[in-house]
Amino acid sequence: NFSMRAKVGLRVRALIEKLGGTKKTGEKTMTVEEFLPVYAQVKKEKDVGSVPDFLEGLKVYDKAENGTMMAAELAHVLLTLGERLADSEVMEIMSICAGQEDEDGFIKYEPFCKALVAGPYPDEPQE
Repeated sequence: NFSMRAKVGLRVRALIEKLGGTKKTGEKTMTVEEFLPVYAQVKKEKDVGSVPDFLEGLKVYDKAENGTMMAAELAHVLLTLGERLADSEVMEIMSICAGQEDEDGFIKYEPFCKALVAGPYPDEPQE
């Protein structure tokens, strides 16, 4: 569920701070050498949620129980739960992953979850 993702986000932030990062975004840049240990540790993290986890979390918003939810509700969930995202980041995620809204403002949330979990490079082999 989304709370699991939020917990992982907090652990990642704590790890970044432990390895020399700062709490405030943009306050410090990291060299590749500083970033690689962070990346290696985060890559080992297995508790990040899966498509079924996210589907289960979004079913709460599926009032008609037909696999759809209001796109505006999804944007609100992205803005308010888990790691804090900027409006522009939410808009980018929605434009890439959410697909086209129907005439009533609904989207199918399963394709959204699959695209989100696949990440920005879905064709790369998974390790």
